[in-house]
Amino acid sequence: MTDCNEFCFTDTRAALDAAFGQAQVPLGWADTPSTRPPGEPIRPTNRATLLRPIDPAHPRAGLEGLEIRWWMVPAFHKGPVADWRTLCTNARVETLDTAPIFRNAYRARRGLVPLTAFIAYGEPPGWKKGQPKMRHAVTWGDPSLRYVAALWETSHPADLPDGLESFALVSGPAGPDVQPLQDRAPAILTLDQGLAWLDLDGPGAAAVAAPAPAGAYAVAHAPRDAIMSAEMRRLI
Repeated sequence: MTDCNEFCFTDTRAALDAAFGQAQVPLGWADTPSTRPPGEPIRPTNRATLLRPIDPAHPRAGLEGLEIRWWMVPAFHKGPVADWRTLCTNARVETLDTAPIFRNAYRARRGLVPLTAFIAYGEPPGWKKGQPKMRHAVTWGDPSLRYVAALWETSHPADLPDGLESFALVSGPAGPDVQPLQDRAPAILTLDQGLAWLDLDGPGAAAVAAPAPAGAYAVAHAPRDAIMSAEMRRLI
């Protein structure tokens, strides 16, 4: 099974401020903007924008945004960061409330990750194991700015005694638009759907478990902007 291990965010914090302002949900920023060039692919271990409730019990009262590590390191890991090798970029919606790595975060630490596309990889004609796969950008209609359901955690690895915050995306079965490329897809939400996901008393996983219907996404070949690393080949 293949989960999402690359996505893009081409918008700005100003666009997020406007979207949340229109929804009448306060959004503040806990750090300075990233220096990452707009649209540069975000990959595992990169820092990316996470939006989370200031008070998890009342998400519409206000959110904070900040850049943290994509690839969750659980709170129980006490060794160096590099020693945590279990792939925790995605939390599967089917086991959010039972998987030991994710269940506590699901119950108390939900977030949203803004994005404008995610990347899927398919096998081109004549593809052989070990060769790069064909890269595709998966987008959608208006609004182009959407959100992935996410979980976040704080850990204290041996080499980061002050703590490390990290997150995982929530993924579910791919719908018919993405299924020919990979069998998993991130849980893409509108802002209203995202605010419902953040509500700890809301429907939770049940609201993000269904695959996207046919026609929800547009899939286009995306030019390869860099040689794929061995790590990325392992992930896809």
